[in-house]
Amino acid sequence: MSPVPDAFLALAHQMADASGEIARAKFRRDFDTETKADKSPVTEIDKAVEQMVRDLVDQHAPDHGVIGEEYEPTRPDAEFVWIVDPIDGTKSFVCGIPLFGTLIALRHGDDYVLGLVDQPVMRERWIGADGHGATMNGQAIRTRACPRLADAVVTTSGPDDYAYYAYDAMRPVHKAGKWVMYGGECYDYGLLAMGFHDVMIDADLHQHDFAAPTALIRNAGGVVSDWQGRPMRPSSDGRILAVGDPALHDQCLALIDG
Repeated sequence: MSPVPDAFLALAHQMADASGEIARAKFRRDFDTETKADKSPVTEIDKAVEQMVRDLVDQHAPDHGVIGEEYEPTRPDAEFVWIVDPIDGTKSFVCGIPLFGTLIALRHGDDYVLGLVDQPVMRERWIGADGHGATMNGQAIRTRACPRLADAVVTTSGPDDYAYYAYDAMRPVHKAGKWVMYGGECYDYGLLAMGFHDVMIDADLHQHDFAAPTALIRNAGGVVSDWQGRPMRPSSDGRILAVGDPALHDQCLALIDG
């Protein structure tokens, strides 16, 4: 599509401003936590943030759809669909670790055209949108040059966050890099976008996990795909490879065993 309209960027920031207030008010305080069927936690904050996003879309863009983690989709076949993970890294939030974040993306057709990653406690916000590049707290950012995997910082979730087949499949990339760092949640994508990391490889993600990072990294100059090198789409299987330097993409794909 053409550049994302300024009004859509403003709405994304409004969502993040409001969600940040909710999260900061409850961080390291008492709140209700439930355990889902998959044993992952969900808090009252997750639900409150997602409902707030839905309310803002209904108010400012009633023809847009919304897909979130906690509630059933609304208008999922609309031309524009907002995709939200209210608290990405809920375990970190519950444990008082400030590496969680709110993920907000805008999808046009099958393409992710806007991606926002907001860490409300440290008040750090990354956003990338088609036609606008990428910024962190309003300052332009780019991924860094790192054409050799041997020089690259590789990041991933911890091995307990996905099936062990996936961990075994990505291990060759870990071993080929300079360092491997674990457990940075969505924060790692922000750092990759601004040139502190070089590769993020992960598995068992849902659309609300990968939509915002996909648009952010691409608009910061990187490449994001599934493990077969295909663009991330709503139908993607949740295995993601994001690199800051496009030269790393084929090197990583050649090593992934799966």
